[in-house]
Amino acid sequence: MEQVHTGQVHKEQICTAQTHMEQSVTYLVRRMTEGDSQAFDQLMGYYYPKVLRMAYLISGNHADSEDIVQETFVSCWMNRKKIKEPERFSSWLYRTLTREAWRICRKSRREQPVEEVYGEEEPQVSSVLDEVLAHHRDDELYRAIRNLPVKQRTVVVFYYFNQMSTKEIAGIMGCMEGTVKSRLYTARTNLKRELTSQQDAGKEAAF
Repeated sequence: MEQVHTGQVHKEQICTAQTHMEQSVTYLVRRMTEGDSQAFDQLMGYYYPKVLRMAYLISGNHADSEDIVQETFVSCWMNRKKIKEPERFSSWLYRTLTREAWRICRKSRREQPVEEVYGEEEPQVSSVLDEVLAHHRDDELYRAIRNLPVKQRTVVVFYYFNQMSTKEIAGIMGCMEGTVKSRLYTARTNLKRELTSQQDAGKEAAF
């Protein structure tokens, strides 16, 4: 009983912390829309690691991910007065990120090893990934993701690495939820085929 009680308390503490953070973000967004540059700097500091990670997973290389993040935050500041719902700022920011990522991806196809954006820390793959994905090394997984078309890649990033619902992704990408589900299904099929192919090639190389 003590373990159950402790676990419940811990869960409540996490929920309380998340609620407090959401309220803080909403407050900072309101201040930013009024022209407070310090609030903008704080929002950048809070979102930068996640946005950089998403930009890298979509673009596939460090240089482009830095450009995507920079353009995303520049657009955020320049269009701050267009933010009508501060409590939904995250979705607005990710929608801006998606547009910038797709634009830059059309201009560049450079690639770079995952370690250069993550440093020594290994990126954590969400537990919701299919079993076939979870059993592959990160470098294999990211190589397979980079081979996906950019819109399939974007859906995978939002769904698996940010644990967003298909409805949330549809709002960010500006398409129907059915389109998101279709892209997700196709992406999963392509990833499974790619990872299985890599695995078979590895076995042949071992012999």
